[in-house]
Amino acid sequence: MNRIEEELGTPLFLRSKKGLELTAAGGRFYQEAQVLEQQWEIVKQSVHDEVSTPQGTIRLGCHSAVAQYTLPGFLPRFLKEFPKIRFYFSHGLSRHMTEEVISSKIDVALAVNPISHPDLVIKEICKDEVTVWKSKNCLNPNILMLEPSLMQSQDILKKFDRANLTFENYLESSSLEVIAQLLVSGTGCAILPERVVNAYADKNIERIKNAPIFNDRICLVYKPNFKKTRRGLVFLEKFHL
Repeated sequence: MNRIEEELGTPLFLRSKKGLELTAAGGRFYQEAQVLEQQWEIVKQSVHDEVSTPQGTIRLGCHSAVAQYTLPGFLPRFLKEFPKIRFYFSHGLSRHMTEEVISSKIDVALAVNPISHPDLVIKEICKDEVTVWKSKNCLNPNILMLEPSLMQSQDILKKFDRANLTFENYLESSSLEVIAQLLVSGTGCAILPERVVNAYADKNIERIKNAPIFNDRICLVYKPNFKKTRRGLVFLEKFHL
């Protein structure tokens, strides 16, 4: 106690033959110490709950088009089973989501064709095929819609001559969802992943025969520490398509 008084630079007790009595500073110290004790109990309980009950926030990153065909079939039951877990979603290109996992901005990503990295665990959950699609009610079969920045689109375009495919006009968009909606409406043909097309459940959409195909891997990407948390462990165990 003497050492605490020395550090504070003021006595906490009045000492007399009758015993000890708190000074004004001592009374203040006692009040603050009680608050700290209560906070410490809260911290201990929180840590205990994290060990015994999955809770807290999972920061999940994925392309919005990937979210459309992965999350609706998974999240409802998962959140029903683990109501104390919350989600924060970040959407963008898969390579950007992978970078956010590396920099610890998010906990886990659903990434398409992620590149291996020494800090990451990459777990493949499914495959997909990117190709050229057309609606049976297409009004402009000479128009091709695509997201030009995607390597899948670039690879398929390079193979058009070999597949004897030609288009007179191109409609470019950064949104696969917009392209899919326009495909369904009959605006033109489109380069899209099969799972994105299937999410719209339109029986009029069909592959263009002999069109080039690009094979995709959809993977969970995370750091090893994510699996060491209860929420991370149950997420990785329960996630499936």
